[in-house]
Amino acid sequence: MTLRDDITSAITAVPTGEFQFVSLHRYQTILDQIADSFLLKGRMDLPYVWLWERLRNEVSSSHPPDAIKALGLKLQMDERYWFLASDEQGKYWVADATGSGILTVLREMYGFEYYVVDRHMNWLICENHHGILIEARAS
Repeated sequence: MTLRDDITSAITAVPTGEFQFVSLHRYQTILDQIADSFLLKGRMDLPYVWLWERLRNEVSSSHPPDAIKALGLKLQMDERYWFLASDEQGKYWVADATGSGILTVLREMYGFEYYVVDRHMNWLICENHHGILIEARAS
């Protein structure tokens, strides 16, 4: 099974409409916008497996004992965000989700790297494979 398959299984715990993968015709446009807003070389950095190593602006980071709980303090439950799930081969799955939907899926899953981006592309929060929350602002 793939990471996407596992997330699809976890989505069953989320109310309808609170977490869905974006369609294939929207996927690349959204991923490119996120890359152009946050990465050193924009979409040219997308081949990197760990995008958090390519963030262009000053970042802040923390290592909370419960990263999902800490993320929950930063998200509005009814607001919509872009959610990127990163598998170990550098493939990114893009979803349109509410804060509540994101937290529910993360609680149903095993650990993996993910990114939450506000819809205005002003900020990004990532939890990397070390359990570190990384926050970045767009330029």
